[in-house]
Amino acid sequence: MANAASFSVDLSPTGAGTTGVSSSGISPQDVFGYNVQEWHGTWENSSLNGQVGFEAGTLKLQIGAVASNNAGGNFAGLKFEMPSGTDSATLSFDISKSASWGGSLGSFECKYICNVYGFSDDGTSSVIGTWTLENAKTALTSSSTSVSVDLDLRGAGNYSSYGLIFNSMETSSLGSGAGMAADITNISLSGEVVPEPATASLGLLGLGALLLRRRRD
Repeated sequence: MANAASFSVDLSPTGAGTTGVSSSGISPQDVFGYNVQEWHGTWENSSLNGQVGFEAGTLKLQIGAVASNNAGGNFAGLKFEMPSGTDSATLSFDISKSASWGGSLGSFECKYICNVYGFSDDGTSSVIGTWTLENAKTALTSSSTSVSVDLDLRGAGNYSSYGLIFNSMETSSLGSGAGMAADITNISLSGEVVPEPATASLGLLGLGALLLRRRRD
């Protein structure tokens, strides 16, 4: 990647996002319709009210046992953009358990998922990165776990924008009585941009002119 330049974009929430009840969660098509850099969250039913929240720098994503087993759950979605000419990119974030509750906690389990999408002009989506943490109640602690997801940009020339969806889902068979909360922080995108040929040529012309001037001097 000769002449590549690095970039980094902070995707973390900057404040309260838009939240509400949606039994169908958040789809890639929903994310495509969002404004860039505006977080949206949904919880599966009214009993899960408030289990998705946004604060400056933090996505708070909970899941309770009143959610559907191995389906649905709570969602957070974001639409974002990448610099033109991006050659490689990685989504990074930290996740930690912030709370767990309920007398049935010993029988409760859940998982956390993140999918990243590339969107064409008409909203058609392609999955370009995915991460899943099974047994999240057991696997996560109050200490942050750092996650990096390398994105597949082989079709980047066809993408006009990008998006991501976080999902928390119950995987046990409880109907109520337990739950877990996680904080997701330091959500960022980093990568390398390769200058377009015309830009690179202009840079070489400028360098050549500078060298010629130094020789004359």
